[in-house]
Amino acid sequence: MNFGRTEIFLQLLIATICSLAYAQPEEPKVTRYNGIVSQKIVMTKDSPIYDHASGKRITYAVYDEMLRKNPGLYRTQPIFDKFGKASSFEIVKKSQLLIQDNGGVMQNSDLMPEVGEPLPPFVMHGLDGKEYNSEKLKGKYVLLGFWVKFEKPLYTFASTKVITDFIEENRKKGIDIVSLGTTLNTEDECLDAIPKRNCGFVPVPESYGFNQRYKISETPYFILLDKKGNIKAMAPHTEFSTISELVLR
Repeated sequence: MNFGRTEIFLQLLIATICSLAYAQPEEPKVTRYNGIVSQKIVMTKDSPIYDHASGKRITYAVYDEMLRKNPGLYRTQPIFDKFGKASSFEIVKKSQLLIQDNGGVMQNSDLMPEVGEPLPPFVMHGLDGKEYNSEKLKGKYVLLGFWVKFEKPLYTFASTKVITDFIEENRKKGIDIVSLGTTLNTEDECLDAIPKRNCGFVPVPESYGFNQRYKISETPYFILLDKKGNIKAMAPHTEFSTISELVLR
């Protein structure tokens, strides 16, 4: 293994990607398909590395020896911090991962945060130039939308209308909701993709790491935080009514 620079190609399998397609005058139709999301993540010999079994940090030399002595036994996984970046890594036995036949790692939904729990902290930088720090957002409702890219068939007028309606209905009641959307898109791609209309959220460029931080397997997916930063509700796009029908105060 090269001690100068090691490149890890992380392939994550999105379990189910949903799209809402509205056909008039029919009822909304839901289509589903499976998709692969690939990210190139670089690890160097100076990157913090942890042994998943013990939870302890190990040196690069120990990590390299574990791989050499046990070929095919381990997998290197990035750990995503509150900025949505892979700032450290862990070595995990493959038997502990949900690995698909194509080599992709499927997110384990059992490891997702649960309703009533505080969401692990985040710091997101929106397309509007503002920083959104979960600690500083306490006292407000926060709607987090987890996307792959802002493009069809997932990102459509119909798919964002349910969000804008929810935000607007609560705004009329005097309840403001901070709404953010994660994506793989770069800032320039976001500017090209976001139409000149209210999409219901502030896009957060190059933030797909948050999907992995919170073990989001299905996109679009939404988490609503209460004013204390705890999870009030969570649902895939196809079940957004779980969130939109809540009475907020």
